[in-house]
Amino acid sequence: MREITQTESTSTIKKKEAQNTWIRTEILFLFASFGLPYLMGLFFFLTSRYTLLDIFSQEKVIRYALLGVVFFFVFTFFSWYLYYRKADVFLHRSTKWILTTTFYFSFLLSPILANVLSPFIVPLVFCGLLVSLLVDEKLAYVVNAVVPSLFFVCYYVLNRDADPFSLVSSGLVQLLSGCFMLVSTKHRYTRLSFLLKCLVVGMVVSFPVAMVSSFLHNDMLMSDAVVSGIFSSLSVLIGLAFFMVLTPLFEVVFGLYSNFRLEELCTADAPLMERLAKEAPGTYNHSIAMATLAQDCARAIGENASLAKAGACYHDVGKLYNPICFSENQTTYNPHDNYIPEVSVALITRHTKEGADLIRKQLLPEALAQIAEEHHGDQTVSYFLNKSIRMTDEKMNSDLFRYKGPRPSTKISGIIMIVDTVEAATRAQGINKDPVLFRAFIHKLIADKMNSGQFSDCPLTFKDFSLIEETLLKSIPAIYHQRIKYNK
Repeated sequence: MREITQTESTSTIKKKEAQNTWIRTEILFLFASFGLPYLMGLFFFLTSRYTLLDIFSQEKVIRYALLGVVFFFVFTFFSWYLYYRKADVFLHRSTKWILTTTFYFSFLLSPILANVLSPFIVPLVFCGLLVSLLVDEKLAYVVNAVVPSLFFVCYYVLNRDADPFSLVSSGLVQLLSGCFMLVSTKHRYTRLSFLLKCLVVGMVVSFPVAMVSSFLHNDMLMSDAVVSGIFSSLSVLIGLAFFMVLTPLFEVVFGLYSNFRLEELCTADAPLMERLAKEAPGTYNHSIAMATLAQDCARAIGENASLAKAGACYHDVGKLYNPICFSENQTTYNPHDNYIPEVSVALITRHTKEGADLIRKQLLPEALAQIAEEHHGDQTVSYFLNKSIRMTDEKMNSDLFRYKGPRPSTKISGIIMIVDTVEAATRAQGINKDPVLFRAFIHKLIADKMNSGQFSDCPLTFKDFSLIEETLLKSIPAIYHQRIKYNK
């Protein structure tokens, strides 16, 4: 009954939280949508030959309002997609701000460049790249398609002297360049290799597409087509420059993270990783082994492998406060021999909360703090519960020997819980050479978590559990393979 009530309560809280987030997001998007076309007109006025009366005539003001409706529809579609497909991303307080800021930055800067130089030089490709790294990869393709189309419609409303053919050609260049850049950088790279690959792909696609589309124009000379190609290549270069500058800035300001930053946090010289290696070497080795397994499992079910890897590296940093209290850091002395079970449980279970607090104190991504706090859920610490029962011969209240929760609320947190259990159990008992028995061993560990309700708030599906189990069956023997014994 306690578990059912807790599950219903948590589900109700999350539903209300999602509804409130939706309302706040829609209010922000409403004001942002109708304000953007008018601000575009104001920015365009700074570099145009038109007067304010021309730009804000009654006819154009009505068209700006219609554009505002289109913007609001686009933003609402983004909200709908994230709400139903990426609930954890949608609930992040900064997601709506990153989308709004990206649109405003690109739509306010681009009219100036288009008017002063050429429509082919507008740097819109960085929008899709930013959304891909900081929000969602699939949504990035939609953003990459919508932004050029919508911008050039807005620009034609602002500047009726613009050549429609040039606008369509430029939009096609931005769309194709952005798509090829997103596809070519789908796998994880360092910042430098990511930048170089985007630059090469963007240049190779943008220059010929701009030249060919411009040359097909009846009134366009070959020299003008070459100039259009050069401007398109420059647009890719400028877009990448904005991307490389804005990405770390947005990470800090909005508390978001890119896969680049997550990979950097997993290096041995990251401050908390360095402390963990020196002060709690057993925990460090356990976390590093988990990182490989979690990464493989996340990749198998289509989740962010870099986040799973970083979550595994940092899930136990709370043990830095009392490393000797955890068996992997002990040699001969075990302090729990001198404590009553209740004290031992208090020392053990508080590492989840302390780890989350330490991560937040270091200003690391909130997702890592969430994983640290959730990776044990509200499981019972059976060892000390049984020890207490043996000492007192009385029926004990198991709630006193539980972690404080919360239970895993994301697929990544669920993966970390599973991998943490399986890795620790495998390290303690070894790998059973019989594949059938080893499969049964892993399956039971996962099933026990499921039966205790630890995944009641987690969106992992039965298919996900099956893929995770298969991945662990393949990955664990590769990590803990047996070496031959050398002769003396």
